[in-house]
Amino acid sequence: MARKKKKIDEERTHRKFKEKGGFELDLRMKREAITDPFTEVPPAEEMTVFLRQHVGPEAKPLIQEGDFVEYGEKIGGIEEDEEWGVPVHSPVNGIVKEIKMMEHPVSGDEERIVVIETEDEETKPYYDPLDPKDVTKDELLERIKEAGIVGLGGAICPTNVKLSYAKDKVSHLIINAKESDPNIACDVRLISERAEEMIDGIKLMAYIIGADNIVFATRTQEGELPEFENLLKREKNIDIVRVRPNYSIGYGRLLITEILGKEIPQDTHSYDMGALVHNVGTAYAVYKAIREGEPLVSRGITYYSKDIGGRNLWVRIGTPVKHIMDFVDAPAIDFERVALGSIMMGPAISDPSIPITKADSGVTGFTEKEPHPYEDKTWCIRCGYCNEVCPMDLYPQLIMKAEKKGDKKRLRQLNTDVCIDCGLCSFVCPARINYRPILSRAKSEM
Repeated sequence: MARKKKKIDEERTHRKFKEKGGFELDLRMKREAITDPFTEVPPAEEMTVFLRQHVGPEAKPLIQEGDFVEYGEKIGGIEEDEEWGVPVHSPVNGIVKEIKMMEHPVSGDEERIVVIETEDEETKPYYDPLDPKDVTKDELLERIKEAGIVGLGGAICPTNVKLSYAKDKVSHLIINAKESDPNIACDVRLISERAEEMIDGIKLMAYIIGADNIVFATRTQEGELPEFENLLKREKNIDIVRVRPNYSIGYGRLLITEILGKEIPQDTHSYDMGALVHNVGTAYAVYKAIREGEPLVSRGITYYSKDIGGRNLWVRIGTPVKHIMDFVDAPAIDFERVALGSIMMGPAISDPSIPITKADSGVTGFTEKEPHPYEDKTWCIRCGYCNEVCPMDLYPQLIMKAEKKGDKKRLRQLNTDVCIDCGLCSFVCPARINYRPILSRAKSEM
């Protein structure tokens, strides 16, 4: 009887994420997508590449209209003394058709894009491979920067910056394979299909920063990824930690607290506390840049809609969303809303010609039959549910009130900058209030 109850409990943890306040996230969408292998999406006839795809300043165009560019060639560069910038590369061999402005899916502002007419699908790496035995750690960091690698878990912080700050300061490198979003499964597929390369990328990052301990944090159960687990058993300094079924602890600081028991103050960096978190996709990109000489010009995503289900796709950065939806036989015209990313955090886009950026882990389509979650909002009824589910113990309705008044002092008192943009407050609100853009504006005003 006890064994039967344990089995039922395990099945439930596979199906749901349990949050504060008794709220649960349905994981059946993820479970369906996990078994779908990556399919490579061919490039579109025209690729659209934003010149800012990272936390930091926009890259400056290095090309002009009419120029021929190669796969992996830099089309956007940065100033030599610019710490927070990384280059942007061409995802195809082709001709630069135009440089113009387009609404950026992350900032919402008009930002520069490079439109490239694709000539062929060739993917020959642009740089020479590096052997870590023959180069210095600083040269490895320079390659990571030159390859345009940023955090692929969504934060898009330049990877070379995080590694540089953590160098010789941390004892633990934590690899975030939690993949909390309920309809995204591309990280799990990466673990399953490209395990050796990803593990090599992890070890390269640990070598650069001098971390003796590597923790692989995953939501998967023992035996779920047997080949990957067998590979990890050969690594003496990589431990698997199976984190509890909870959506919000996919956030780096909360993950450190969950695994190491260290709470990271908001005004302190995690590396000051001896730990650094990186995503599995980032580790794979580091491997590709160093071992194969390929800059970050493609990534894994998960497409999801109710009619198609979950599809894991390998796409080039700059591929228009419309092209991806046509590829999976789900034309954008059939959907009332399309989000770049997950159900929880993905912003709706106004135009399906908007391209995939380094920040995007998925494309999600919603038909007219699926009600818009924030279309018919009413007044806040002060139920307090948004407070109960907030993993950072914030008061979203009070922040909303202070933001409306422009009261920056009150916003500071309410610790608005602690918000992690998880979307739980919006998701549970019975008044259909979309708190995420409100809290984002409040953080910007601060």
